[in-house]
Amino acid sequence: MRFHSLLIAVVLSLLLRVGETATEDGHSRYSMSLKMEPQAVTTILGDPAQFWLVANCFHPLEQNITITWENAGAVTIRPTSITIFGCDRNASYEESFPVQAVSLLPGRCLIRPLIQPPALADDSRLFVQLKVAKYQPLIILSMLIGWTYTVCWTIGDYFQAWTSFKRKSVVGLSFDFLHLNVVGNCCYATFNVLLFWNTHIEQEYFNRHPFGLNPVIVNDVGYAVHAVFGNIVLIAQCYIYKSDGNVVSIPVRLLMSGYVVTVGVFCALAFDGQMNWLDFLYILSYVKLSTNLVKYIPQVYMNYRRKSTEGFAISNRLLDLAGGLLSLLQMVLNSWNFDDWQSIVGSPVKFGLGFVSILFDAIFIVQHYVCYKNRE
Repeated sequence: MRFHSLLIAVVLSLLLRVGETATEDGHSRYSMSLKMEPQAVTTILGDPAQFWLVANCFHPLEQNITITWENAGAVTIRPTSITIFGCDRNASYEESFPVQAVSLLPGRCLIRPLIQPPALADDSRLFVQLKVAKYQPLIILSMLIGWTYTVCWTIGDYFQAWTSFKRKSVVGLSFDFLHLNVVGNCCYATFNVLLFWNTHIEQEYFNRHPFGLNPVIVNDVGYAVHAVFGNIVLIAQCYIYKSDGNVVSIPVRLLMSGYVVTVGVFCALAFDGQMNWLDFLYILSYVKLSTNLVKYIPQVYMNYRRKSTEGFAISNRLLDLAGGLLSLLQMVLNSWNFDDWQSIVGSPVKFGLGFVSILFDAIFIVQHYVCYKNRE
């Protein structure tokens, strides 16, 4: 079995078995649970942001509950207090209270209620992340940029697949690059799918980040799974079309086998309960990061050795470069609009990997249009 196929088998098995370990949260020892909907709200300076305080009563409640708000600096919250009256009904019920927040400063803040008496209600996830922008048009522009670079990254593999299909050959395309890419994307897809859908792992994340939200959204899941599909199509072409003996090199085979052993060992530890599943997902993310650092090197070397980029779709790299530049532009734009430069400073790995990808894209472009332009 190929190394990448073995990794896919491991992660698919993990998806099936972890789904069985997910647990549902039952009614707690509290008489009532409180939550905010939605937990992430975006607005602009001076405009009210609305959210809801939702109370779910599980058992008869004899006392009233009063809710006020922690000091949120420049944020004004209305109403200033909410009273939930006790009841003697045996059946559970739900009640919602509208809340508005207005900020006079851009940035991010955490809105947290204060509950009296505190022992009656479960408030473990009771908060709202408020993002305040300077200008509404920049929020729309940021969304458009986000969709644009997602499209650029999504369709890139199809240009390579079309190039190989037209030539009925994969000569000039590095098998090492393709296999390292699918290993990294399988890890990335597994991370997103499990953290998004598995409630047990999501709760582990919340326990570690009490005021954090799930960082994975449905778009991330779709993009990651589609990336794996695109990689598999390209690898399938390698075994269908002419390759002139191109194979996965021994160093990359050894590296991939190391990845498989690493993933397998930590997977076994997680199944045995000796480590959290969330930590296992972080191991997968480290594998993804490491593949991003090295996966382009074999293709650069192949182009250099052949003194040609024939068979390697430069359109793919042009789209990747456009996507990378737009992604960085969005980060800078959002940081300025929300007065939140910490989002860049606090993510040096993400920022650095973006520059690594752009650097290699630039190398490919120079190889194609400058170094070997007359050798097609």
